[in-house]
Amino acid sequence: MRITEIKPSKLHLNLLSLSNGEEILIDKDVCAEHSLDVDLELDCEELKELKFQSDYVRAKSRALWYLDRMDYSEKALFDKLVLKGFDKKASSAVIAKFVDLGLLDDRRYAERLCEKLLNSGNSKRAASQKMRQKGLSYDLCKEILEETAADEGDTLSRLIERKYLEKLSDKENYHKVYAALVRRGFSYSDVRNALKKYTEDFSED
Repeated sequence: MRITEIKPSKLHLNLLSLSNGEEILIDKDVCAEHSLDVDLELDCEELKELKFQSDYVRAKSRALWYLDRMDYSEKALFDKLVLKGFDKKASSAVIAKFVDLGLLDDRRYAERLCEKLLNSGNSKRAASQKMRQKGLSYDLCKEILEETAADEGDTLSRLIERKYLEKLSDKENYHKVYAALVRRGFSYSDVRNALKKYTEDFSED
């Protein structure tokens, strides 16, 4: 196939028209790197490789833009790239490269996220659910949570003092606080024991 026309398109891309009637978008830097020009002959494998390189360059640029703004797990960043229309193979290659460079590290991300969630008053069960929603594996979440020195009782105490202490004024509110803490993923026994520190006048039954 022969390139019959090259013209600028949007988003740093060139539109290549081919002699077979096909049109493909290729990143401008990739075009320059391979000295693409009108009348250049390309076979199917060369076109396929050019398309992959273009997709890879664009996916890498967007991935760096995302990481500059917030942390991601490997899966979450891959899913975001694909959702935005980037090629799956190119996106996967970008993720692998970033892992090799240390730009992506699921364990490091999981440790930071776990600490943040527990310090924000989440139970370990709730933290695990939220970590998995960020694309982290069940096994990694379990491992990180087992390694943490955080105590559910201490987490509950900080949460109660920050958010619920003023509500523990009567029996009705006591029950509402009790239910709210259980909904957050804390066990019944941990909630009961934590609340005993603040009131001896009410019980959960």
